[in-house]
Amino acid sequence: MEDLPEALLTEILKRITRASDLNSFSLVSKQLYKIEGNQRGAIRVGSGLCTAKKALTSLCARFPNLRKVEIDYSGWIPGHGKQLDNKGLLVFSSHCSSLIDLTLSFCSCIDDSGLACLAYCKTMVSLRLNSAPKITSVGLFSVAVGCTSLSALHLIDCEKIDSVEWLEYLGRDGLLEELVVKICKGINHHDFLKFGSGWMKLQKFEFQRKRERYDILPGDVVYDSSYDAHSTDIYDFCCESLKDLRLAHIKTWPELGLRVVLGKCKALEKLCLEMFP
Repeated sequence: MEDLPEALLTEILKRITRASDLNSFSLVSKQLYKIEGNQRGAIRVGSGLCTAKKALTSLCARFPNLRKVEIDYSGWIPGHGKQLDNKGLLVFSSHCSSLIDLTLSFCSCIDDSGLACLAYCKTMVSLRLNSAPKITSVGLFSVAVGCTSLSALHLIDCEKIDSVEWLEYLGRDGLLEELVVKICKGINHHDFLKFGSGWMKLQKFEFQRKRERYDILPGDVVYDSSYDAHSTDIYDFCCESLKDLRLAHIKTWPELGLRVVLGKCKALEKLCLEMFP
């Protein structure tokens, strides 16, 4: 097989999709090992990821053209070893120059200083944070400022995110096409009115409110203290590009909120409304 042209071997590798098959194939020869490493565009790692700086640097050297990285520690226990920390995330962000898509799930050792390392990822288009207990709005603001190519942002179960300066900043730039915020206690549906002109380009939006133990019953009367009957500026935004909208567990009270979005979605193709009191 070593006598085959490199272009032909590359074409063969492109047709293999399972990671286990690629790993086995790369062990056949040094040539295939190098070609496969250069061709690999995506990896998914979890509890088996060695977090020593030297090992991470070696991993990035093995796959120099990574475009998509998913780090998932779901089901992790201390016996599995150390998780990826801020220094490890710095290695990924500084060595993976082609990185455009990053997912961090259940990464309990990464905080705002680690997230700030992503400012090196000028080409990053998509960021997903799932169950990131130490991430706050400060870290998100660093991402908003540094990742100038970002067009998709998913935040799921990030309990320490509260203030929305990052949302206002992303709204001013108007680059996001996809925004998903689910089960983040510090963010309510009124906050998205501050997204402003960011709504103009947004094509997909999901918001699921974190349900509290003592949620208000449907018959209860509630008024929003921030409501100003004489102000219409907060409603003056356009979301005519929105094609996919999902809202769950929010209250559409008369005064204020995401209910105003529904009347402005002229391009809407998919709509899901779940448990609206």
